[in-house]
Amino acid sequence: MKKYRILLLSIFGGTALFLLFVGAGVHCFGGTRQFLAFVNGKPLYLSPRQIDLGSHEAGTEIVAVLKMTNLASKEITVVGEKSSCSCAFSEQIPIVAAPGKTVDIKINVRLPKYDSSYDQMVIFMVAEPNRLGMHPVRITATIPNPLPRPAMEPERSDDDTTDDPPAHE
Repeated sequence: MKKYRILLLSIFGGTALFLLFVGAGVHCFGGTRQFLAFVNGKPLYLSPRQIDLGSHEAGTEIVAVLKMTNLASKEITVVGEKSSCSCAFSEQIPIVAAPGKTVDIKINVRLPKYDSSYDQMVIFMVAEPNRLGMHPVRITATIPNPLPRPAMEPERSDDDTTDDPPAHE
């Protein structure tokens, strides 16, 4: 019976210490995910990593906001961002975050006129202590009433006449 009592006390004590450790970490870092990022050695935490803008009309311009928390003991700087189109960009860069501080990053998004959905990956380049980190954020939206694509110039057939003079043989 004594062995079970010691086992139960050990489990209870270990669980209490673990919960105390996690609670202190969550309190210091502002949330469980930030704390887990710190425990895993990550110098920053971006939230959210996926932004769903919802449903908007074609061509709408929206500002999406994400938060960057510096978990490192030195300041970190967002030195650049890249996306596959000019429809998602931030005018704030460079952005500096002091140790333990959270900053907002605003992303200007221009939704397409002719497509029914928007799905873009924006990669933030962050000067972290001892390295340059790449941090992707996915931005999505739906466009319920996209505009019809403009008509293309009709293709010319061989039978069409041209203004060019006939070639001499």
